[in-house]
Amino acid sequence: MFRKLVILLLAIGMYAGWKFEVPNVSAPTSIQVKSTEVAEEQRERATDAPRFTSQYAGHDWYLLEKSGDRSLELIDADGSKQGQYQFETGSIFEGLIVGETTRQQVEQIGFDEVKSYNKGLKRYLIPDDPSFNVYAMDDDYVTLFFDKHDDDKLKAVLTVDRDVEESSDGYYGDVSEDNLVANEQLMRMLMNWDRQKFGLSALADYEPLLPVVRAHSENMARNNFFSHTDPEGRDPFDRMNEAGIAYSLAGENLAMGQMSVFHAHWGLMNSLGHRENILKDGFTHVSVGLVYNEESSPFYTINFITPR
Repeated sequence: MFRKLVILLLAIGMYAGWKFEVPNVSAPTSIQVKSTEVAEEQRERATDAPRFTSQYAGHDWYLLEKSGDRSLELIDADGSKQGQYQFETGSIFEGLIVGETTRQQVEQIGFDEVKSYNKGLKRYLIPDDPSFNVYAMDDDYVTLFFDKHDDDKLKAVLTVDRDVEESSDGYYGDVSEDNLVANEQLMRMLMNWDRQKFGLSALADYEPLLPVVRAHSENMARNNFFSHTDPEGRDPFDRMNEAGIAYSLAGENLAMGQMSVFHAHWGLMNSLGHRENILKDGFTHVSVGLVYNEESSPFYTINFITPR
C-alpha cells in the first residue's frame, strides 16, 4: 500500500497532515447542517437554534439562518448578541465582501490592527499567522480569515465584544467538557461548510473513530509530543487497525495551540496538505478528537475515512 506523509510545523501552533490513499471504492454519503427559522426577538431566536458551548464563559454559539445565509451568533445569558462568525460567500461586513475582498484591499483601508489582548495585568500576544489579522472596530475585536490558496481572499469574519474577550481566561478561555464537545462538532461543521463551497458532499460523523482520535490527542497532550506517530510507534492507520476499523481511504490532520476552533480550521485550510484532506472528494466520514493539556492548550486529531 502507498503511504504519503505531509507534515507542516508553524510558529503559531502546529499542524500536521497525513494522507493514505488506496483505490476509491466508496459511495459518497452526505448530511445537511441543521438550520432554523430566525425570529425577530434575539432571545426567542437563540432559544430555538442549535447551540454550541463557546470558550467564553456564560456565552454560547447559536447556528442561525436568515435570508438563506447561515452564521453563528455569540449570545450571552441575557439573550444579547456579543459576537458573530460569518462565512457565507457574498455576505458583507463593514463594506468587506466575503469571498471577494482581498487582504491587500483590507490593508489599504487602514483598520486599527491589534497585536495583543490586554486581560487584567497580563498582555497576550496575538500570533503572527498568515491566515488571519485582528482589528479593533468600535467595541469589538474583529478577526478576518484569509485564504492564501484563493488569491488571499477574505473567507470568514469573527467578531467578539471587547469586554467579553478581555474577561475570558488567557488565550483559550473556557475549556470545559461541554466546550470540548462543542469544538469537535464545530470543527466538522466548518470543514463541511467549506466542502459545500467546492461542490463536495458533507463529511458524516463516524462515531467508531471518536475513541481513537481522542486517545491520540490525549496521548499528545499528556506526553508532550506532536506527531502522527505515537511513542509506541503506531501511525494513524495502525491505531485504526487496532480498533478494528476497516476503510478504503483514510487520512489524518493534526493541530495544536490555536486560540479557537476557527483559528485552527483556517490554519489547516491555508496549509496545502491539510487542505487537500479537508477537500478530498473521496472521503465520506470524519471524526474529530480534542483534548486540552494542563496549560489549556488544545490538541486536535482529525481522522478522515471512507469506511469499507
